[in-house]
Amino acid sequence: MRLERQQEYEKFIKDKGVGSNDVVADSVKSYVSYLNSVSKHLNIKVGPSTLASDDDIQNIAKCLEGKVSDKTINNYKSAMKRYIEMVETLPQSPSTPA
Repeated sequence: MRLERQQEYEKFIKDKGVGSNDVVADSVKSYVSYLNSVSKHLNIKVGPSTLASDDDIQNIAKCLEGKVSDKTINNYKSAMKRYIEMVETLPQSPSTPA
């Protein structure tokens, strides 16, 4: 599985200054790694169709319970929130059949 729109997500994080004061780790790489881990743990492709709302975050977090620590889930949630913010800034394509 892979993170959809990864380049746009990386740019979004950099432009927003997420983790700009973080001297321990590169937040851009960390956030991408968190979402790739979600994908791997749950065997899903993380993208606008699977991660577009707070409900999606809560459902994904619930599925991760028992697989990773609560602290890790909180890290994943932060990355997921930023992903949703990025998705909301993308131009909407014409309606496509579901």
